[in-house]
Amino acid sequence: MTFLCNMNFHFSQSIVAILALSTFLSSCNSHFREWERAANDPSAAHLAKPTKVQYEWQEMERGMFIQLDPATIQEREYDDGSTPLKDIRFEKLDVNEWVKAAKAWGAEEIIFMLAHSGGFCMWPSATTQYHIGNTSYKGGNGDVVKEFGEACRQNGLNMGFYCWSPHPEEEAEDNNTVTYTKIDKVSTRKEADQILHTRIREIVERLGSDHITEIWIDQPINAHLGDILKELLPNAVVAAVGCHDPLPTVRWPGNEKGVVSDPCWSVTTLERMNRVFETQFEADANQTQDADNPDGDYWAPHEADVPLHNHFWHMRPEALKHRRSVNELMECYIKSVGRNSFLLLNCAPQADGSIHPDDMERYKEFGVEIERTFGHPIAVLDKEVGNEHCLNLPVPTHVTYTDVWEAYNYGQRIRSYVIEGFDVDKKCWIELASGTSVGRRKIDPIPDCPLIDKVRLKVKQSVGIPMLRKIMVHTK
Repeated sequence: MTFLCNMNFHFSQSIVAILALSTFLSSCNSHFREWERAANDPSAAHLAKPTKVQYEWQEMERGMFIQLDPATIQEREYDDGSTPLKDIRFEKLDVNEWVKAAKAWGAEEIIFMLAHSGGFCMWPSATTQYHIGNTSYKGGNGDVVKEFGEACRQNGLNMGFYCWSPHPEEEAEDNNTVTYTKIDKVSTRKEADQILHTRIREIVERLGSDHITEIWIDQPINAHLGDILKELLPNAVVAAVGCHDPLPTVRWPGNEKGVVSDPCWSVTTLERMNRVFETQFEADANQTQDADNPDGDYWAPHEADVPLHNHFWHMRPEALKHRRSVNELMECYIKSVGRNSFLLLNCAPQADGSIHPDDMERYKEFGVEIERTFGHPIAVLDKEVGNEHCLNLPVPTHVTYTDVWEAYNYGQRIRSYVIEGFDVDKKCWIELASGTSVGRRKIDPIPDCPLIDKVRLKVKQSVGIPMLRKIMVHTK
């Protein structure tokens, strides 16, 4: 009799487990069908959307910029060609130190400034004698670009590069932008393009195209680079400031403060990007947030760049007095990454090539603070569709940030939202934050938040069915 009772008990347990599994699978299937229905919503089909390359780039969220050349030795921002090649030693340069700095604050990409306005090349280039191979660095046998590529690959980091286009004599100077130091004697635009094409091929040969996720081509208002970039760098977004060939696939927001304005839309119009301007200054301005248009037809998200030392991109003694605090860096993070942008933070090695130890410490402190603030949400909803979503908090809490991630690979659909909290003392819903653009990620600070035990997101306006990757709540 006992044996039969046990059999019945275990049989009943199995039935309950099967029913629970069936209910769970049914719920999963229902959720999947809702997501698919939203993804294929015809009313949102016309929205601009990121390419796979653009999407994967923005998912990295953070990148680090390396700015080192003879200008650092000269204690200037722009190389004037005055440093004898024999005096360029960079005797403490270690590209693995760059990797450590990037990883310390969570950057997944390093962009290396390979040739700036002075034209000095950080690799032995066939296009000029003004390059690292003709210096005292490693006895004339150094190739910083090759070393950089190897370090990034070995440590699982993506890479990018910044390369300045030579300024031909036939083109007038633009007094609103940086004057090119004409160490490279270039007469025509065709000649300038040929030099830049050769340099890009030399760079890609050293780095390998598989890990190159971004390039910056500066001052190229009349350049013709689209074909070579398509051939050699199919996995890279292009920050071509002011360029038309190719058109930029990421944009500069209009400042070097590491922030974007709210709202920030990843969309503009092809007509706007195709405009032709007389000066680089006008072309640069055309790409900023003034060009944002959520209903446009051209996807080009923003990248917010900023130096670690306020106003100093190259290291010199004066720069050390202007190192940004952790609080200032967190403000950059919240107002760039947290406003649907990408944060590009500069690293300026010293004249000997090493990173100042206090700079290294600041990168570590910044990374710790990002993790402390946003790495441990107290409530999370994943992969939701629709206009209203509620999160129950484990205990009544003074919330410091809400954190909403849109499924932006289906377009920026959300156009207006409000976030509310349930006040446990007043027994009612109160508004915590509101906004328009969400995109990849929207972080809203909640100052002076009362004790709340629930958070509710209401999408008030959208194009098509809203699609949310994540909704998170944070508290310190």
